Amino acid sequence: MNKKTILIGLMVCLMLTVSACGKKSGASTGGAPTTPFIGGTQGVTMEFEKDSPPPEVTDDATFAFNIIVKLKNEGETKVEMQNIKLKVEGFDPADFGVNDFNELRNIEPDSELESKKRDAEGNIIDGTTTFATFPGNSQFFEPTRFMGNTEFPIRAKACYLYETQSNTKLCGLRDMINIRDNAICRPTESKTVYSSSGPVQVQGFRQSVVGRDKISFSFDIVLSNSVDIFWSRDENTPSQGFDLACPEDPRTRREVENNVKVEITEVPVDPLFSNLKCGGLDNLNVGVVKLVNGRRTITCTVELVPDRNDFEKVVGINLKYNVLDSEDTRILVKHLADAP
Repeated sequence: MNKKTILIGLMVCLMLTVSACGKKSGASTGGAPTTPFIGGTQGVTMEFEKDSPPPEVTDDATFAFNIIVKLKNEGETKVEMQNIKLKVEGFDPADFGVNDFNELRNIEPDSELESKKRDAEGNIIDGTTTFATFPGNSQFFEPTRFMGNTEFPIRAKACYLYETQSNTKLCGLRDMINIRDNAICRPTESKTVYSSSGPVQVQGFRQSVVGRDKISFSFDIVLSNSVDIFWSRDENTPSQGFDLACPEDPRTRREVENNVKVEITEVPVDPLFSNLKCGGLDNLNVGVVKLVNGRRTITCTVELVPDRNDFEKVVGINLKYNVLDSEDTRILVKHLADAP
């Protein structure tokens, strides 16, 4: 056997080995996920589309442009078109040939924003992207004449309705006072809590025993992103633009800023539990709470039926809120000297 034949044989063996390793690696990393959510702290992200607005324009009525905001849903809540509104500010629209302020505020994007998803096998499907264009009605900005070069700030704001879903497990034992070493769960300990991706998260879930048939649990609601959040105690569907959902009037803003609607699910309808009470929630398991310094702790107590087996029970904690986010840029209007 010559050297060339030996070399070819070695290369074939090497290729087969690499292929086999690749298949084995893929199999070892497969398998369905064991957690309910992808997780994260993002909701809808926003940025200006390239050159919309352009960094520089001239004031000779030859440079028309749009402001286009690109939106992508990086979280796990779908955003319907009617539940997101945008505005731009920082300049007098009349200086750019637009005389109606309504063309710059409460603008809806081109389409809804599907959420990020994960299929049963663990493959992540990205959320969708859409755009919002200013001014509305297919118009353009055209700078008027200025005395000299003039720079303007441009701020885009988005106000949208979002939710965070989370869950963990409560532990219930037949005897919660004399706990066996091999008990299926521990009724007094910190529990792992899972939250869907969103700017507000549920963290630090703790359970403790306060009686033979009574447990207590507490958790923290945490603002985990640099956005502003709002919720009105009197408005069930506050997704109707900036005036209601993300108010800028100082008095109204103080009333609804940092508010989150909280709902405890699963436990209130389970026959194993009764007499659920949660501090700060108005109606046993639903209420609106205000975060202080981006955080609020909720503590609940619930009674267990005396005749029970050892069990773990999923408890859901759903949060609802309006998000106000913004993005800044600047535009320089260059003055062209008048012809002599």
